[in-house]
Amino acid sequence: MNGYFQLDIRADGTYLMCFPPTDDGAPISFSEVSRYLRDLGLVDYDTKSVNDAIISDEQNVVRIAPSLGHEESGMMDLDISGDYMKAIVRFYPPSVHGSRLTKSDIIESLKKQRVKFGIKEDVIKSFIANPQYCTDYVIAEGEPLVQGQNGSIEYFFETQKNLRPKLNEDGTVDYHELNMISAVEEGMLLAKLHQAIEGTPGTNVYGEHVKPATVKKLQLKFGRNVELSEDGTEIRSLVRGHAMLTNGTVFVSDVYIVPANVDNSIGDIDYEGSVEIKGNVNSGFTVKAGGDIVVNGIVEGATLRAKGKIVVKLGVHGMSKALLQAGSTVTVKFIENAEVYSDESIHADTIMHSNVSAKYDICVMGKKGFIAGGMIRAGRRVITQTLGSELGATTKLEVGISNKKRKQIKDVEKHLKELEGEKNKIEPTIVGIGKKVAEGLVLPEEKMVFLKSVAIAYQDIKKQIDESEDEYGSLMEEFEIAEHAAIEVRGDAFPGCMLNISDAKKSLTDKRSCSKFYKSGVDVKIDIL
Repeated sequence: MNGYFQLDIRADGTYLMCFPPTDDGAPISFSEVSRYLRDLGLVDYDTKSVNDAIISDEQNVVRIAPSLGHEESGMMDLDISGDYMKAIVRFYPPSVHGSRLTKSDIIESLKKQRVKFGIKEDVIKSFIANPQYCTDYVIAEGEPLVQGQNGSIEYFFETQKNLRPKLNEDGTVDYHELNMISAVEEGMLLAKLHQAIEGTPGTNVYGEHVKPATVKKLQLKFGRNVELSEDGTEIRSLVRGHAMLTNGTVFVSDVYIVPANVDNSIGDIDYEGSVEIKGNVNSGFTVKAGGDIVVNGIVEGATLRAKGKIVVKLGVHGMSKALLQAGSTVTVKFIENAEVYSDESIHADTIMHSNVSAKYDICVMGKKGFIAGGMIRAGRRVITQTLGSELGATTKLEVGISNKKRKQIKDVEKHLKELEGEKNKIEPTIVGIGKKVAEGLVLPEEKMVFLKSVAIAYQDIKKQIDESEDEYGSLMEEFEIAEHAAIEVRGDAFPGCMLNISDAKKSLTDKRSCSKFYKSGVDVKIDIL
């Protein structure tokens, strides 16, 4: 049992009796004693005598003040946990001839402090029967909420290939062993949806309802050659081919193989699946693919557009005519005098005099690993071995998010609010008329015409809201990606480089080595890597 104390009100004064703990009980706390006495208005006493009595291993009595002239009833001190789910009390004994707390006293005190749910009457009964003082009692406990579970999708094919080429020990990059294809068989299970589970509300000791977090619900998204199960929780491949995950959507396609160059003997290519070209893509030709494009040779002044990845194992001699556009990553040996765009990341050995842009990262490493000339734009990071050149070639780099994009986010937010307002104006009319029709009311023809026009307008607004919400989600994703935007130069960065990091600008006027450039406030700061 814990140690405790008790007042003895005598004719010649007020005495404090201290009872040491038994067995493994906690000793009396001086701060607890002083707080109790202060609440009674007893502040002028010999603290040393009180402390000596407290720490003694034997029962002690010490006079602390003149007689109060009246007895003190039992007391209780209430503490509520930070989440309001537990009410914890400590009881203090009455003076020797004072009144003990009753069950009704305790219940009334709890109600005065707004505790009304989960009161443990068995705990109160136990205390009344066998009081233990200076001891914590959990006297009320709320009903805890149960958090729900977000929906999730389990994929049964390789969705995260190692998109970076292998870096050899000598610094060269191996563009041959990329293993970019996720082969699937007909009837193969591609993905399984695990439905969201709603949480259960709780109630705290104040009787207030506590809501669980809103769960995220998902649905399976898929393109051609994919079949959805009747319960909407599984998708399977209808063909033998190649599976890929692009922007949350599963695609399956077979691969079109070009055995040599894309030239006059082949012509332009526009294919729903993936395309593998064993040779080169000559100037003036176009290759479009609903999946990936893999070129084993060189791309000259040609156009490549893929909804998936683009891999060029040798490089791009763009001749200021080449355009590469990918919905996923771009992996290429080198880029020279070309425009390259990726909705994910770009990996190359060198980039020269080109306009290159990626949603996430641009990584230019390898034995040479340099960027010289042109415009390089990444949402999150640019990493390179060397930036610019000793000849002072103007090289522009942009990372992060611009003020123009920030304004666009605000404009979409405003438009969404306006659309929601229009939707809320129309909704009561549709619900009201629909209810009357359901009850058997026959509407005049002019009313039906009006209802149809309102319903069409309502569906149009809902479609606009869906489109705006998708746009807003995409913009916010860009905003989050840009939060830690930076440029990393593992080797040398030369004068002539112009850096723009989320609208913070810096032009290099001297050579920098092993540097990380990032935005701090309105300026570009530099750290040593």
